[in-house]
Amino acid sequence: MKRTFLLVAIALNLAGAERSLSSEAAPISIHFSKDGKSITSNCRDGHVRTWDLASGKLVSDKKFGPRLVMLSDDLMLDANGETKSMKIWDLTADRQVQLLNGAPTSAITLSKDRRFVATSNPKERTVRVWDLATGKEKHSLPDGLGGAAGLTFSPDGQTVVSANYDNDIRVWKTQSGELVKKVEDMTGAMFASAFSPDGKQLVMAGLDETVYIWDAKTFALNRKLRGHGETIASLAISPDGRTLVTGGFDVITLKNPVKLAVWDLAAGKIVKTIAAPHRVTRVAFSPDGKWVAFVTGDKEISLVNVN
Repeated sequence: MKRTFLLVAIALNLAGAERSLSSEAAPISIHFSKDGKSITSNCRDGHVRTWDLASGKLVSDKKFGPRLVMLSDDLMLDANGETKSMKIWDLTADRQVQLLNGAPTSAITLSKDRRFVATSNPKERTVRVWDLATGKEKHSLPDGLGGAAGLTFSPDGQTVVSANYDNDIRVWKTQSGELVKKVEDMTGAMFASAFSPDGKQLVMAGLDETVYIWDAKTFALNRKLRGHGETIASLAISPDGRTLVTGGFDVITLKNPVKLAVWDLAAGKIVKTIAAPHRVTRVAFSPDGKWVAFVTGDKEISLVNVN
């Protein structure tokens, strides 16, 4: 009875307090489970760890290798530089489900329907699109100098976007590989990008401290949002599409304190700021949109209630 009461009290406390999940090594990614009850991350020591959010306890810790990329809360990519291959691993079933024969990647994204994976390698100056069911390369798309700073699929998986270190943005059709748009007038690299949940807007931000919002059908620039005041390294849009969170860093030194900015996306205004010790490398919303989780390279995942 006492244990039940304690767990209920902890769960209620989650609704209004900041908290953190402790890790033996710095988490790199953030992936909420679909029911919002846990978070999974690949960490800098080559482990994949999962925490229960109600108790804050570590519930799973699996050792893999140093070149891991989480695709979702249950799918992981394990890159091998010697064999120039990438294994797709199902964490729930604890087995390999696919092998991609190609150079290890520096940027990667999974389409929402799990049909495609897009990867970028700066040495190749290409974006490769893979068919996840067959493991075969579908397209090799010419990209810019330095490779992709960020990759993202549209919610329907029909479009893939590369924000490049050469300051250009390229938009391709996933099925045909056709380049449908190239934006060449950016003033800096875009480090973070996401489509709105309804697929109508594409949001990007990066070096010039500005949030750019494009029409995702015509790719005409709709708005620029200014006010974060720092270079933006990460962003996320709430499941209902109403709230945007951007995480920054100081270009002078990554050790300086920075902030997360919480935006009313329709109004284009910052409604709240959250202090962070230094560069915010990843940020994510919980499935119910009430919580924002972020990582800064420390040995923890921070959680903040944004409602």
